[in-house]
Amino acid sequence: MTGNYMSYKGPGVSNVSRLIYPCPGGSLDHLGTHLTLDLDGNVRFGPDVEPIGPPSQYNQNPDFWQEHLAPSDSRIASIAEAVQDYLPGIDPAGLSPDYSGIRPNISPPGSAFTDFMIRHDTSRKGLIELLGFNSPGLTSSLATGEHVARMVRKEVWGMKVGRGDVERLADGWE
Repeated sequence: MTGNYMSYKGPGVSNVSRLIYPCPGGSLDHLGTHLTLDLDGNVRFGPDVEPIGPPSQYNQNPDFWQEHLAPSDSRIASIAEAVQDYLPGIDPAGLSPDYSGIRPNISPPGSAFTDFMIRHDTSRKGLIELLGFNSPGLTSSLATGEHVARMVRKEVWGMKVGRGDVERLADGWE
């Protein structure tokens, strides 16, 4: 999945001075196309959700990522429709493709929102996978770091994990 952002210049946002996060839709496949402001106060809308195909396509087409990580005019209408649900005064003509990126979703298109996953396959000792971390997952990054440190100590190094071990490992890193 990719997520596209559109920059916006036009009517309907003159009174906006804060980020706007719409209520998620009924499918909960993502948290909505929201309004962000950059440090200069410029308005962007995004990300949307754009399925990009099954993993088999990644290997068959050497230009796959180049093609799918370039924002496109083709997404303007769907982003405008999503934004007009909460800001009806915006003019779709004021939207222009800005940037896009990979969405770290771990659930297939059309399924409900799925939270992140942390796993360690013992056949690949030392490789801890952190999958599906999007904005809500980043909020828990400190607790996630502590959890991963315990996993490494126990599953990779084979050491006991007792209360306070993570804090001792962090000594001197402040």
